Amino acid sequence: MYGTPPLTYGTAPLTPSAGRRSRIGLVLWFAVQWVLVPLDLMARLLYVPVFVVIEVATDLEWPDRGWLRMLLRPLTRFVGPVRLVREWGDGERLWDARMAAICRTAAAAYARRPAGKQELDGWAGLRWGSEMSAFLLSPKDYRGVRPERIHAIAAEHGLTARSAGEFGVELAPVAPVAGWNRTVAR
Repeated sequence: MYGTPPLTYGTAPLTPSAGRRSRIGLVLWFAVQWVLVPLDLMARLLYVPVFVVIEVATDLEWPDRGWLRMLLRPLTRFVGPVRLVREWGDGERLWDARMAAICRTAAAAYARRPAGKQELDGWAGLRWGSEMSAFLLSPKDYRGVRPERIHAIAAEHGLTARSAGEFGVELAPVAPVAGWNRTVAR
């Protein structure tokens, strides 16, 4: 899986996955997260509103949703029992099912978006980092999926996968959607 050259789409190869965690590291994080994730969330509940107030006071306008993504970041690092089983095992079936679920979510987000609107609203946009019209997957979200499987699963859902550089993989509709551009949220 990691020794093969990446499959390319267009000119840029897909961003490699984050790689599998060691089982010791996985169990250690699963145990420690019950303390660290709530502490991180509490700290962010204290300082993120301060940043929002400062931004509103200096710019005199409401900031984009980046502050909400920053606030919810600890929840995306949580490893629940299902993710623990998926990351513990060696089977590609669980990772393929996860990638298919993400592609279904992306396809539904594109379908719900009104014509001409660039943003993807809802939890999917916040969870997977799509602020503008790009639906981004972090490399940790496709740890166990080979690049050719990412393309195949995305194609089954009417999507195309392409590299988003350090951000991971970008999922987009195969057919161009009105108002869709390649702007990637930072």
